[in-house]
Amino acid sequence: MSAADSPTSTHPDSRPPDSAIRLSFRPTSKLISSTRRFAGDVLGSVLRDPDSASRIALTIHELLENTLKYSLDGQALLEVSVGNEEGGRRRVEVTARNRATPEQANDLGRRIHALSQAGDPMALYVGMMRESAQRSGSGLGLARIRVEGEMVLSCALEGDAVIVSAWTAAE
Repeated sequence: MSAADSPTSTHPDSRPPDSAIRLSFRPTSKLISSTRRFAGDVLGSVLRDPDSASRIALTIHELLENTLKYSLDGQALLEVSVGNEEGGRRRVEVTARNRATPEQANDLGRRIHALSQAGDPMALYVGMMRESAQRSGSGLGLARIRVEGEMVLSCALEGDAVIVSAWTAAE
């Protein structure tokens, strides 16, 4: 593995992961579902808590679906890393990268900021579910990651690349 291929983290306090999966592919719905099952199986063997593995697999599915849906070139890069934290818990981070327009990137940043600042993420999620029936691109997948996946979301820009990270502590 070259230095360019080594797993990285967007979390400032993170150490190199103990385990990592890195996938890059062109979109199909079959690959998204297969990737969720594959990652869920791998996480199930690394984590002690099956609910944590399931929540993280949901996050992988939602990030891939959205990353591929809104990609300018139909490509995405997904990285899942698992590291140790104090107290026997594991830090799991899912990072998805694609190319997006500046408008898409700004919209994504606003949505993630709103989710991270929400006093009651569940109330925001329920409101978004009501609104999503009328329109596409509602941010519902991000809300699912925040609420159902119990993940902390962040995003960053590198040129025309958008990087979305979701992380949690799991057992």
